[in-house]
Amino acid sequence: MAEDTRSQVRRKLEAQREETLAEISRLRNTLKCELEYDVEESDPDLWEREKILALLRNMEQKLESIAYALRSMDDGTYGICESCRREISPARLEALPHTTLCIECKALTERRFAPAPLKR
Repeated sequence: MAEDTRSQVRRKLEAQREETLAEISRLRNTLKCELEYDVEESDPDLWEREKILALLRNMEQKLESIAYALRSMDDGTYGICESCRREISPARLEALPHTTLCIECKALTERRFAPAPLKR
């Protein structure tokens, strides 16, 4: 990967990290407000709390993926598929800069874990 492209990708990943941190902070504040309810009013909406927790988990996983991508840039393995060891296409990295699998390996992984079709 060319140095100028590498710098652009790093800036994009760092911007995504900052956006993700801000979203995590917002979700935690929302969750905190949801938990600060008046006992006499009733229990907070359980469904809304579960939704916020799921979003928070997703954002934390994204943050971990971004950190991993930044580390892989430092050690020279960024852009290499962790499964087949081939180069990940630039278009895929542009769309999802913190990916660790090429499109073919990702498709294989998803098929492996897809639910079996219902039998009639």
